[in-house]
Amino acid sequence: MTFQSTRDVVKRVMPLLDQLATETIDKARLLQYLSASAAVDWRLLDVVGDSVDGHERSITYRDRASGEEHTLVYPAVLSASMRDLVLAEYKRLAVSKPLTSMDVRLFDYLFGRSHCDLCAYRGAQFEQFHRECHFAGRPVNFTPEE
Repeated sequence: MTFQSTRDVVKRVMPLLDQLATETIDKARLLQYLSASAAVDWRLLDVVGDSVDGHERSITYRDRASGEEHTLVYPAVLSASMRDLVLAEYKRLAVSKPLTSMDVRLFDYLFGRSHCDLCAYRGAQFEQFHRECHFAGRPVNFTPEE
């Protein structure tokens, strides 16, 4: 049931994609890129080409089993500085690791200004609240400061 398992992965990673991209094409490119990058880490694909044409970067991958090659456009919405954190989160969500949490640096990048900086539960005394948000991968305990 490859089709169903693929749909399950996409469903689990979609909240991450939604935080990073608003346009459908950007979400699609981000999903393709993160899937391919995870496959490289899992030794299913190899990177065989990386080129820049104007402002667009393209990466070519080769499937280790079939030898087929596919070229993907690097997602413009993914900053190089956040790439490793986003990829780690993608892999965490894709394999559905129970009892793990989003990296604090990625959480701060995604929600710091919009939620954490405005939350009534700031500070070390609310560390358990923070952990619950990191575990959920979204600001579940957000309460605006009055």
